[in-house]
Amino acid sequence: MSELQLLRKQVKKFVDTASEKELEMVYHLFDASKKNDWWDEINPEEKKAIDKGLSQIDKGEGIPHEEVMKKYAKWLKK
Repeated sequence: MSELQLLRKQVKKFVDTASEKELEMVYHLFDASKKNDWWDEINPEEKKAIDKGLSQIDKGEGIPHEEVMKKYAKWLKK
């Protein structure tokens, strides 16, 4: 029996004995795996900009959300 066949057998056994909660969790896992990740949909420049921003945050160079919200509050009230 191949590894894939063995894995399928184990998964089927699990499904046959799983609780409703466990089945819902497995279902959502499979459902989520079929959806495209937004990261895969954006272009390389966008990915680079996001990575740069995350790096800046790691270095403590970011601006806290509260400060940004205060600064631009007048434009957000529209």
